[in-house]
Amino acid sequence: MTMRSGPRLDGGGIRLVLRLRWALLRELVGASWPLTILLAGTIIVPAIFGGIFIVATGTIVGAVPAAARHGIDSAAGRTIVTGLIVALICYAVQMTLTPLRSSLSGLIGRRIEGRLRNRVMRAVLVPAGITHLEQPGLQDMVSMAQAVGIGEVRTRTCVEAAADKYNGQLAGLVSAAILALFHWWAPLVLLIAWVLLRYAWTRRLRDSVQLNALQTRSLRRSGYFRDLALTGPAAKETRIFNLDTWLVDRFARTWTEAMAVIWRERRRGGPLLWVSVVVLAAAQTGVLLLLGREAIAGTVSLGHLATFIQASMGVASLASFDTDHAINSGTRPILAVTDLEREMARPGYQLPGHTPSARMPRTGIRFENVRFRYPGSDREVFRGLDLEIPAGRSLAIVGENGAGKTTLVKLLARLYDPDGGLITVDGTDMRRLEPRQWASRVAAIFQDFVQYHLSVADNIGFGALHRAGDRDALVRAAQRVGALDMIESLPHGWDTILSREFADGTDLSGGQWQRIALARALFAVQAGAGVLVLDEPTAHLDARAEAEFYDRFLDLTEGRTTIVISHRFSTVRRADRIVVLEHGAVVEQGTHEELVAAEGRYARMFALQAARFADLSASVADGDE
Repeated sequence: MTMRSGPRLDGGGIRLVLRLRWALLRELVGASWPLTILLAGTIIVPAIFGGIFIVATGTIVGAVPAAARHGIDSAAGRTIVTGLIVALICYAVQMTLTPLRSSLSGLIGRRIEGRLRNRVMRAVLVPAGITHLEQPGLQDMVSMAQAVGIGEVRTRTCVEAAADKYNGQLAGLVSAAILALFHWWAPLVLLIAWVLLRYAWTRRLRDSVQLNALQTRSLRRSGYFRDLALTGPAAKETRIFNLDTWLVDRFARTWTEAMAVIWRERRRGGPLLWVSVVVLAAAQTGVLLLLGREAIAGTVSLGHLATFIQASMGVASLASFDTDHAINSGTRPILAVTDLEREMARPGYQLPGHTPSARMPRTGIRFENVRFRYPGSDREVFRGLDLEIPAGRSLAIVGENGAGKTTLVKLLARLYDPDGGLITVDGTDMRRLEPRQWASRVAAIFQDFVQYHLSVADNIGFGALHRAGDRDALVRAAQRVGALDMIESLPHGWDTILSREFADGTDLSGGQWQRIALARALFAVQAGAGVLVLDEPTAHLDARAEAEFYDRFLDLTEGRTTIVISHRFSTVRRADRIVVLEHGAVVEQGTHEELVAAEGRYARMFALQAARFADLSASVADGDE
């Protein structure tokens, strides 16, 4: 399906800012409304006490001359003492609540980050299929939702910046109210000057944030090069092939190319910013000069002069544009998560079907004139595939790479729906089956199976999560694939973490990992899965382990609907029926003996492989002699 281009970036300045602020407020309340109320208190109370502090210090300054003439015991002296006590209380309140505000911001920010991560995971996992995961546009949305590519400003930093911003703006309003006692228009003039500067700054910042978001794909690419250099999976080849310099250069080039667009745009709008700075300087200077003139004329007392000077400086807090970048960049992922959830909720991503599939298949599975191509690809993998898979029997699929073998399994597991034709289970269109229930009927071990960096028990238990606590069943599955002795020899047995990245963890060989994956598939079958899929089940096994698997094959697949994909004919020859795929269609099918007798493609592939094994055996025999 066609995917939307991602989070909308075309909103006007005010509209975008309002959307960002509303999104942040909604997340604050969702994270914890009691903590949000407490945070609001740490914003409001210090701002009010800041205004009282200004008045108190101004009163102290105004009382100094009289106290100097009449002594500390005079009314002026007592005014200074009272003013000092009030100022100290205000200062103490501010110094106490400011770090508390920072701590609360961090706590709420961490809760929001956790909520966002959960929402992203849930949104991406909502569709039962995997079509959406192969769309670059969606990956860009996921990256933005995780704050990748927009400055890496954490949400907790955003919350702290917002708290500081609104505390400053409230303090600025209090200062403006005090300055209005001098002349009503004085704070208005300063406010207009600051608003002009704020407009110039915010316009430049808004363009920067949107450009950052639009460069997400390039920045995600640079992040890929960075991860290749820093993470374990690529470490061996990075060093063997001396890719270190290439990776650093490619990361720097990709990142710089993306940021160059942003830097170029940031240089625009500079004149308006400088004009607003000059206007602000003129307004601030004008108010201070007027204060000085009236103080000299005696119309403003010394105490009022000190109070109004502090208030005029405090009006600057109304702008608070120094925190806007952190707020906008940190809030952007919240909008991206919302857009991602909305995108994933579109009907096109949901696989239809509500029919129960318990105990299916009873008779078999049929592919009827199936057509399929991967999203974004022009090549059709299947152009009219017809295939029957009888229930309770084993089917082997062979063919050259690219013939569609693994794709067939993906369609069978309903990771995708076909573009045309029908796949039926016991005569029922698979698209009518409830997708997640049908997925639980399929136990598949793919060639690129996942190696979970978790315990052995988890790695096998994931085959049937609802039965993962049944240790006896886990043991039976491991025993049937010959993995039990290996598991019991590990440092912590079933509780051993299968990764050296963790303390007391260990890693396994390719063959050992394959046994774990096979045990996972068999555990799913033991728990009720009706279809067993083995994609290259012996690819990582040595010769002895492969022979053991062949001996167990009939036992493992007896009475089950089994599909085996393999290039090794010693495996597929044991299947009840073999099909040969070529260019997305079945070109031959039958038993091993029938296909060999037919002297077709299967016979030629079997003869070539048998010849290689014969040559290898002869070489070994010559060596023994």
